[in-house]
Amino acid sequence: MKKFLALFVLLAAVGTAEAKYNAPEGIVSRSDKIANWQMNELDGDGDGKLSPDEFKRKTANYGRDERRNVRRAKKEGIYMSPEQQFKAADTDEDGFLSDAELADFIRKQRDEHEGLYY
Repeated sequence: MKKFLALFVLLAAVGTAEAKYNAPEGIVSRSDKIANWQMNELDGDGDGKLSPDEFKRKTANYGRDERRNVRRAKKEGIYMSPEQQFKAADTDEDGFLSDAELADFIRKQRDEHEGLYY
């Protein structure tokens, strides 16, 4: 009985710990792929970062899935305009989005099932 109780306590403790997935080296996440693609498509001057005007151009390229996600986000009350998305993604507040900032923003939205990226 003591062994069973000890095993139960151990399993309960392990079950409450949050597991963080660390991808193997060389694996690129879906969020990083989306960010890289958007950076290549939207970075008009090729400086490796997106200005607010460059970022807003992404709405002109929305396909069927993105338009559906916009409608869903509006219906759920979680829609963010491109300006709001830019401000939320610009974590260092330098007025530009780096590849890493964009990937982190996309990852956060996908993890929380918010916005366009889920």
